[in-house]
Amino acid sequence: MAPPLDDTQCLLTAASKGLARAAASALVDAGARVTIASRSPENLATAREAILEETDAASDAVRTQVCDLRSPEEITQLVDDTVAAFGGLDVLVTNHGGPPVQSIADTTVKEFDETYELVLRSTFATLRAALPALADGGGSIVNIVSATAPEPTAGDVFQAALRPGIYGLSKSLANEYGPEGVRVNCVCPRGITTERLTEKIDHLAETEGVSHEEAEAMRAAELPLRRLGRPEELAGAVAFLASDEASYITGETIGLDGGWSRGAF
Repeated sequence: MAPPLDDTQCLLTAASKGLARAAASALVDAGARVTIASRSPENLATAREAILEETDAASDAVRTQVCDLRSPEEITQLVDDTVAAFGGLDVLVTNHGGPPVQSIADTTVKEFDETYELVLRSTFATLRAALPALADGGGSIVNIVSATAPEPTAGDVFQAALRPGIYGLSKSLANEYGPEGVRVNCVCPRGITTERLTEKIDHLAETEGVSHEEAEAMRAAELPLRRLGRPEELAGAVAFLASDEASYITGETIGLDGGWSRGAF
C-alpha cells in the first residue's frame, strides 16, 4: 500500500500514458488530488476515466489540462491553473516524451534543438514555474528520467546529452531549495513495460530476426532480476518520494531498472 497522501495536491506532466500515468494512479490511490497534463485531450479523458475506475476516487480527484511541453507559456499556465484549482501545490512529477535513439551522424542540429525543447527545456520551465508554489510550505519534486542517462551507450545522442542535465539541475535545486523544505529527486527507469518499451522490443525482434517473445526475453536477460518491470513498481517509488516517509531524501537519483546499472556509486 502506498504511503498516505491525503490533502496532497499534485501535478504530473506528460501523464496521459505510460509511467507518469501509472504514477498519477498511485498518487490518487494514496489520497492525493492530481492534475495530469498532455497534448492530447482524448488521451487525457481516457486516462482520467481509468484512474478514477482503478482507485474508486471521487471525481474531483483528477483534473486534466492540455499542455504542449514545447511551449513555456502553456507550462506556466498549467502550473498557475493547477495552483488556482487546488489552492496550492505539494508535489510535482515531471515527465516528457521519450527521445528517439539515434547517433550523432544521423542527427541534425534542428532535431537536436527540437528534442532539447521537449526534454531538458520543458523540465526546466516546469520546475521554474512550480517552485514558488512548492516552496510555500514545502513540497516534493520527482523527475522521471532514465537509467541509461548516467551510463550513456553508443548511438544514443539525446540520452547522453540531454537527460544528464536533468540530474544536474535536480541536484542543484535540492541544495538551493532544501532550506525552503523542497525535496528534489529523480527516478531512473529501464526495462519497465510500457508502449515505448514494446516498440523497442518489436524493433529488436525485427533487427535480430526473432519473435517478439524471444526479443522480450533478450531484454529481460540484461537485468540481474531477469524480468521486466511493471509500471506500478515505478509508480510506488514516486508515491513514496512524494510522501512524508521520504522526508529525509533529496538530491538523489533512484534506479528502477532491475539492477541494470552496474556502477557501485
